[in-house]
Amino acid sequence: MKLFGIGVFAGALLAALPLAAQDEQKPLVVNPKVTTDKSVDCSTLDGILSSLIHGGMTDEQKVIAVFNWIRRVLYHGDGPEEIAYDFGKMIHSMGNGSCLRQTTPLALLLSRLGYESQSWVHDTHHMLQVRYGGGWHCFDPHMNFYVYDRSRPRQVASIEQLRADSTLAWAAVVEGRAAPGFLLCGDSPRWFSGGGDWRQEEGWPEMKVEEPFGRITLRRGESYTFEWMPGDYYYEGAWQFDCGPYHTCGPNDSKDVANWPLFEPHQAVVNGNLCYRHWGQGRIAYYPDMFSDRFEDGVVRQRNILRLCPCFVLMPQDITREGELVFRQDCPYVVTGGEFKVEKQEMKGPIRAEVSIDGMKTWLPVAVTDDGNVVRGRFDKEVNGSFDGYYLKLVLAGDSSLQFVEILTYFQHNPYALPYLVPGKNVIKVQAQRFGSPLKLEWSYAEGPGWDRPVTVSRTFREGGELTIEVGGQKYPRNLSLTLSVLP
Repeated sequence: MKLFGIGVFAGALLAALPLAAQDEQKPLVVNPKVTTDKSVDCSTLDGILSSLIHGGMTDEQKVIAVFNWIRRVLYHGDGPEEIAYDFGKMIHSMGNGSCLRQTTPLALLLSRLGYESQSWVHDTHHMLQVRYGGGWHCFDPHMNFYVYDRSRPRQVASIEQLRADSTLAWAAVVEGRAAPGFLLCGDSPRWFSGGGDWRQEEGWPEMKVEEPFGRITLRRGESYTFEWMPGDYYYEGAWQFDCGPYHTCGPNDSKDVANWPLFEPHQAVVNGNLCYRHWGQGRIAYYPDMFSDRFEDGVVRQRNILRLCPCFVLMPQDITREGELVFRQDCPYVVTGGEFKVEKQEMKGPIRAEVSIDGMKTWLPVAVTDDGNVVRGRFDKEVNGSFDGYYLKLVLAGDSSLQFVEILTYFQHNPYALPYLVPGKNVIKVQAQRFGSPLKLEWSYAEGPGWDRPVTVSRTFREGGELTIEVGGQKYPRNLSLTLSVLP
C-alpha cells in the first residue's frame, strides 16, 4: 500500500542532491557572527590582534597585551594531547592548557606581529623568550611571570639575565619589578632563576589554525545559545577531575589586574570550589516546522517517508516497511550531549533512534522512552567529545507517524573567547555570510555592582547591521546568555 501527499516529490528530489547543493536551495543563515567594539574578536588571528593592538603602543605594550589575553583564555590544566595544538579547539572549546600549550599560541600571535620568539625549558617547565627593542625578554603565561631588570630605563629581563642573577626573580616583588599578579597561583620563582637544567628547544609545535572559527549554518526553527556559566554537560575527556574544566586556584584570579574586571562577574562554584574561569555551556535547539516542507532544512536523508496533509504528519509511505529520517547537527564546538523529543499520533507504532559521529559510517542505538504519544531519547556518552557534530536517525515503524520533533544539542565552550559587554556604550555588530532568513539576536546580562538587575536586549536582523547596548554601573556586567535564532 502506498500513499501520496504534498512534499513527497520535492523531498525525494532534494534528497538526491549533494549536501552543499541542498543547503543552497534553502533560506538558511550561514556563518552568523557577533562582535562588539569593546571586546576581542576571536574568530581569526588578525581579529584578535586588531582588537588588542592600537596605534601608539610600544613593542613591550603590544607583547604584554597579547600575553594577558592568552592568560585570559587559557588557564593551567591539560586536556587531550591530540588537540593540544589546535588553536580553535583550545581557545574556543577548552580554555585550559599547561606550559607549552600556552606559550605555543602566544608565539604564534607574536610572530603574526613580527616578533621572533624562542621556546625555553627549565627543569621541565616551558617558557617563552621574545625579541624586541634589540634584546630578548622572558614571559610565561602559565604562571603569570615576567620581571623587570635593574637597568635604567628598565626592561623585561631575559633568560640569560635570570640564569645569571637569581635575585632578579626572587627579589622582584620586594623591589617592585614584578608583573602585576606575579605568580598568582603560588608558584615559586625558582622556575625562572639560577641553575638547573636549562635548554632551548628547536622551534615550536605545529599549530593548527582553521579560520574563521565558529562557522555554522542555522536552519529555520533553530537557535544557538551561549551561556557564560557552567552547566550539567561538559567534555568528559578534557579534564583530570570528574567535573567540567575550571581554574582550580580560582580565588587567586582576583590578583589578575588585567583580566579581573571580566572574571569577577562570572563567579561559579565547581566541584565545591569557588572559581572565576570555567567552561560555559552552550545549546543548539532545533524545532523543524512540521506544517510545511521546511523540516527538510535539517534532513540529509529520508527513506520511505511521506508528509501527509492536511494532518501534517510524517509516516512511512509504504506502511509494510520502516521509514527513516536522518537529521544532521553541525557544531563548531565540542559536543557534550544531546536529546530529542518526538510526538506521534497516540498509540501508533514505535519510533526508535540511532546516532553517528563518523559521518554515518557506524550507528549507535539511543535508549528511548515511549508513553504511547511522546518518544524521548538521550545520547550523552554516544556523542560526548565529538568536534564534528553528529547525525540523528529516527526510524518509524510502518504503522507509526510523527507530528512534532525537538532536537537539543549541548556543547562546551570557553566563555572568555566570546564577545562581551562592558560598562557604558557597546556597539554590537551582526554579520553573516548569507541571510537567507531573518536572524534574531537576544543578549541577556545583569548589571553591577551586585549583578542583580537582569536585562535582555533583542533585535531581528534581515541583513548585517548594528545594535547599541548601554550598560549601567561601574563594574563589568555579568554576561548571562547570547542567543541567535531563526524563526521556523
